Amino acid sequence: MDGLIEELRTHVTENPDVSIVNDKVWKLPVVLYDVGFSRVKRLKMDILMKMLLLAFQEADVRRAATLSDMLFVEELFISDLIGKMQRTGLIGLEKSGYKLTAKGYDYLAKGIFDEEMDGDKTVISYSAAHYQYRLAEDGGHSEAGDELPVYRYPVKGSLNKDRMQELLSKEVSGGEEGFQTIVSGITSCVEHETAYIPCIEFQLYDQKQDVFYARVWNGMSNNWDETLEKQIEAHELVKWRKAMEEKNSALV
Repeated sequence: MDGLIEELRTHVTENPDVSIVNDKVWKLPVVLYDVGFSRVKRLKMDILMKMLLLAFQEADVRRAATLSDMLFVEELFISDLIGKMQRTGLIGLEKSGYKLTAKGYDYLAKGIFDEEMDGDKTVISYSAAHYQYRLAEDGGHSEAGDELPVYRYPVKGSLNKDRMQELLSKEVSGGEEGFQTIVSGITSCVEHETAYIPCIEFQLYDQKQDVFYARVWNGMSNNWDETLEKQIEAHELVKWRKAMEEKNSALV
């Protein structure tokens, strides 16, 4: 940590007009969640499924045997396909026979089909100070010691599963030739623990421009953190200016 602090100190004072007014090291709380999620494989709809959906759209069909005779396809295979389409919400059984749902019409028009996959799980971190969810990397960041103070401007946050699913859809979903893997929902979410991320703060003064500003190095992203910098500046710039004016007055 000491080596990193010195390296960052050299970096922020590369400009000879900039001086360090104060520096601090503290820890940022980040909540970890064990998250389970469901996935589907999105494929191009095959010809037989399209034929079945078109048949249900145009005629009253209640029995797989009827379609088997019409299409010269084994009845067991037709029954399995009908069951799959029911489970995925493409068709529903009414008094007159199988009918397309709104989803069925939509998917038939687009020529796609969703096939359920085994669920998966991961660990997601949440920083209330950033209102940000991200995939937690095992051992991807250093842990702050107990002796460090907690970030002095804590923010209360609440669990948002929609934001989690947006993250998973962006980071976990993917595609290969002929199909696409899509995160379809959050199946479980258990708060695991709170991790504490070391952060290095520099309070700086640019004499030429006569401005104070903050730079904060975030130990999780291993980069400068503009969000934390702006939060600190919003609370403290006036105080830093006042302290400098009082100091200058005392020297006169």
